[in-house]
Amino acid sequence: MVRNGHRLIRAALLAAVVAVFSHSRADPDLWGHVRFGQDTVAARAVETVDRYSFASDRPWINHEWLAEALMYLAYAAAAGPGLVLLKVSALLLMLWAVASSWPKELPPKYRDLMVGLLVIGTVSQANHIRPQLFSLVLFAVLLKMLIRRVETAREQIGRSLAVILLMAAWANLHGGWIVGLGTLGLWTAIGVFFNGPRHERAAMVCTTAAAALATIANPYGWHLWQFLWQTVGFGRDQITDWQPIYALGGAYLGIWLIVAGVAIVAVHRSLRMGAADLRSMAVVLMLGVASFRVNRLLVFFALAVTTLLAQALVPALSDTEDSAPALAAGPGTSRTQARGTAAAVGAAVIGSLVLIGALAFSYDNASCVRMESRLFPEPEASLAIANRGVRGRMLTWFDWGEYAIWHFSPAVSVSLDGRRETVYSDDTISKQFRFYFHPNERQAILDEIKPDYIWLPAHLEVRSALESDGWTPLFSGDRSVLLGRHPGDGEPIPQVPTGRRCFPGP
Repeated sequence: MVRNGHRLIRAALLAAVVAVFSHSRADPDLWGHVRFGQDTVAARAVETVDRYSFASDRPWINHEWLAEALMYLAYAAAAGPGLVLLKVSALLLMLWAVASSWPKELPPKYRDLMVGLLVIGTVSQANHIRPQLFSLVLFAVLLKMLIRRVETAREQIGRSLAVILLMAAWANLHGGWIVGLGTLGLWTAIGVFFNGPRHERAAMVCTTAAAALATIANPYGWHLWQFLWQTVGFGRDQITDWQPIYALGGAYLGIWLIVAGVAIVAVHRSLRMGAADLRSMAVVLMLGVASFRVNRLLVFFALAVTTLLAQALVPALSDTEDSAPALAAGPGTSRTQARGTAAAVGAAVIGSLVLIGALAFSYDNASCVRMESRLFPEPEASLAIANRGVRGRMLTWFDWGEYAIWHFSPAVSVSLDGRRETVYSDDTISKQFRFYFHPNERQAILDEIKPDYIWLPAHLEVRSALESDGWTPLFSGDRSVLLGRHPGDGEPIPQVPTGRRCFPGP
């Protein structure tokens, strides 16, 4: 009975993890990812010329084309639930890659704690459905392959080929492959000086070089490297994910401190036991520092800690379990057994309730990719645009560009969207943000880009300035305002039911 109770508890915990993974919020770029994926699948080719924005001024480097195609196929198969299933499948594969790399000596209760740490460390990024999910999976798989012991030349060749193919696929899924390649390079560089026989070190150097070359196997060839060299960096002030941990509030800092705390304990234990792996510690240190500077890297830090440092926790944890006193047989034994049986029954009841609740939450979560009201315009705004037959060039708020592409293209072309550097130059992006936040520059920018409509958050200061210039509100709501050159009647806007909004909206 006790064993069955433990199994039920573990099943309940796994169901709770699935429930957390299944909760999904719509990222502002989700509309674009699915639409661009549809275009790729329909054309059976990757488009390099943008047809959605009138302000795009550079060739389109869609480095996430394969991830977007997979996202579209999931959506085409089962709409929103298909996207949720894709996300949960990716996260469970990530969890499997990490958990299967743990040493067998790691007790079950500590495995559960490590799972909890992994869920906490990845929840901020795993909450959305976006191409970065594939980076989480592939990074976990890469770490698993790096720490796996190889005994024969055949196994070494197999691992090398797997790493090379992984990097080739990763370069077509998401830009996070840079983190993977950097980790692989650091692992190899330290291994050359400190780890293994000479032939194994030579094999790792060759593998790393081949993996780097494999990333050129993409629609843009070496130009993808050139593009990333020019665009990837710390200077993305408008994107929350790219801000330092300490600038995002106590919750993010708390998660980082928890992960860092576990890392410190594991490293300290390794050093004390004389079993420190310099490669693992170097990777964890690199990602710990980088994630403190860029929040988006926190998930990679959590994956590195839970994968690379689990072995370091085994001696301390096993000693703790072994030090527990054994119960001697005696008069109190039956009473103790009775208490154990009662505890098992209680655990079974609690486990059953948690399991049922988690499955119910997962079912509800699968039905809706939630749209948070604070991130998107009112549904009435979309209906107003459709009812008025709006056509032409629309100056859009940055986060609403791909939402507008989904709902109004090809009748409407946008001025800016979440693709940023992939289709817009730095000058174009800067110009748009100056329009949003520096009303005195509005007229010069409008004279240059010549929009027919302007769709912005209602609270921006530039709104009143535009109305004084003669721009007429065609729709005005609590969150957004649509401005045009001339008033229009349009059709009455139907009443929109209240309640949660699910992708794709309106």
